[in-house]
Amino acid sequence: MLYALHGKLVKKENLKLAIDVNGIVFEVIAPLSTIEKLPEEGYVKLFVELVIGEKSVKLYGFYTEDEKNLFNQLRKISKIGAQTAISILSNITVEEFYKAVEEQNKDLLMNIPGIGKKTALSIIVEMASKLPKTQESLPQIVVDTIETLKSLGFKEKEARKVALDTFGNNRSITLELLIKESLKKLRKNVY
Repeated sequence: MLYALHGKLVKKENLKLAIDVNGIVFEVIAPLSTIEKLPEEGYVKLFVELVIGEKSVKLYGFYTEDEKNLFNQLRKISKIGAQTAISILSNITVEEFYKAVEEQNKDLLMNIPGIGKKTALSIIVEMASKLPKTQESLPQIVVDTIETLKSLGFKEKEARKVALDTFGNNRSITLELLIKESLKKLRKNVY
């Protein structure tokens, strides 16, 4: 229904934003992680989710798609509503959250306001099968190159192999050069 909003940030107050989109001012609820990344005023883009409840309709906004996706996954867990999901995203990053689930760190989750032991355990059980594939073991320059190549239409497996091979031959290579060299090899099918 709604994917993103691009407009002028008019007001920031607590966890609420007012965004003017061509004369229509939307009230958007956002986690602290998003609010901290936004300017005091000016044009912003937020990924949004419209949540229709029994007594209200609310618009939630996120700085990244990862935050929005995690918000939606959390809402599917029993006893976690939109406000609890916002609380989670306000207190830990997406990466910290997935790491806590992977390591079954219920104590970290229990430090978040509104999350007790049962809810923390429920989150770990429900989210364990939904952990994203991580590329933590790869250098950031290689991860960035893979993402760039994927955005250009190459398959992840091919992009990963060529980026790793190219980086392995020259570990002091710049990101720009790594992307260029990888593209040359992919176009010539030399990988």
